[in-house]
Amino acid sequence: MTKQTNDTGFEQYGTFYDELLDVQKWSLFRHEMISSSKKIDHLLVFPCEVHIECHAGLALILVTDSPELNDLKTFPVRRNITLKAGMYFNLIPLSTPLAWDLLTPDTEPETAFLPSPYTYQPVSIPFHVRKIFDCWFTRQENPCRLEKPPHRSYELLYVYEGGLDIQLPSGNYSLQPHDLIIYRSEVADIEIHPGCSYLTAVFDVNQRKALHILDHTFHCTSELQQILWKLLIESGENSYYTKTLMVCYLQESLLLLMQFYETISHKTLISDNTPGRNDLLSEILAYMNKRLTEPVTIEEICHEFYISRSSLQALFKTHLNTSPKNYLLNIKLQKSKELIRQDQYTISEIAYMLGFSSIHYFSRLFKKYFNTTPSAYSRKIAENQQKASKESLL
Repeated sequence: MTKQTNDTGFEQYGTFYDELLDVQKWSLFRHEMISSSKKIDHLLVFPCEVHIECHAGLALILVTDSPELNDLKTFPVRRNITLKAGMYFNLIPLSTPLAWDLLTPDTEPETAFLPSPYTYQPVSIPFHVRKIFDCWFTRQENPCRLEKPPHRSYELLYVYEGGLDIQLPSGNYSLQPHDLIIYRSEVADIEIHPGCSYLTAVFDVNQRKALHILDHTFHCTSELQQILWKLLIESGENSYYTKTLMVCYLQESLLLLMQFYETISHKTLISDNTPGRNDLLSEILAYMNKRLTEPVTIEEICHEFYISRSSLQALFKTHLNTSPKNYLLNIKLQKSKELIRQDQYTISEIAYMLGFSSIHYFSRLFKKYFNTTPSAYSRKIAENQQKASKESLL
């Protein structure tokens, strides 16, 4: 989450001010800058204090005080900024073009390339309710058994009073007052208890994978109860905004459930070796391996699988004893060795294909991991192949 520039957290990097600085008075040079790309592959660093003044457009500042270029933070640029000496930074345009001035003494900056490009991810909804097919309220005075007609849409059941039992292929579930379940199954047998009143909503969402909150019984908070009540009330209206409001209420309900589910899952993650959790990890690993030649970021993975960064970190630490970033870097480097052995691309082309910011950074990491440079590794492969070819002729 982007922090505020007036948070105490920003004091680690600098301060802010309102009035434009007089460059002559302070013996500063004004550099006019234009930024348009939301993908940042490098940061600037000065050995002295510098100042940033934006003139047109909205921006975030990407900043860290770490020479290793980790622990990157973003802050909105709402006022002029003074950065301390030794801060690594760049501006991310939220609107283009972004026009800003960099005020510095007569000092040239150093350029530090990021291990992988930083791509700004704006606030977005990970999924949205595409359609509500039906929504209704039922009060059952006498006990009965329902066999739901088969369909592949999502179905939400929320019990107001009484109780019911539902049998799904994944198991049997008992719902008491203010309990809720969401399922997606072609087979569902429901046993309604006497005096049970409940809400049913049948809907669909715009995502390829099933919601990870399926087949779990939730006890609704008072906040969620009020939202579901609004959904029920709106389903009986017939105004111009009725359908839109119903989608909004259901969307909010699902997001609150996902947030609650992830919080509980994160707390129990260290001891959680359930098939569902391992399946999620397998899906994430397959996603990473499939997109080795694409500029995949950790933020994109979190967005794709509806998981927070902290939960993703805990998942990898628990099962693989590494971080998502290190795992992704490792498989990219292993892939680079495979591409070098194929001898179809230059070292520069391989570095570019795998999303490294520069061939120098790629070579440095390759040597760190394999104790040799990409060029030396390529020569060794060629020598071994020539040797094997000569031996085959003898």
